Amino acid sequence: MSSITKISYKTDDIIFFEGDIEAHFFLIEKGHVTVFTKNQKGEKVILAQLGPGEVLGEQAMIDKSERSASAQATADCILLKISEESYQEMLRELPLWASSILKSLSTRLKHMNKAVKTLKT
Repeated sequence: MSSITKISYKTDDIIFFEGDIEAHFFLIEKGHVTVFTKNQKGEKVILAQLGPGEVLGEQAMIDKSERSASAQATADCILLKISEESYQEMLRELPLWASSILKSLSTRLKHMNKAVKTLKT
């Protein structure tokens, strides 16, 4: 059974942790979220700052792997938690939305590549 659930998070709440295994992703309805990881020194490395209309957590759901980063609310948020079944329905019924997701993933990958190039070794 497919499901979309509305969830509220307060500023600084952790939405998910790197390494979590979950079969859903989120669409930001209101607020802002920071996606981050930690480097070898344990320092926070910001990968993305997302706002209304953007998605997070879709990569781990799509490839059925563990979360590659953590996500934290940087403002009070309302997120739509979208199950894998709902995601599949959306792909079938909303091809424009599916195209938008692919574009978003491509843009994030480009940003990630630029960030990796600027890392000091």
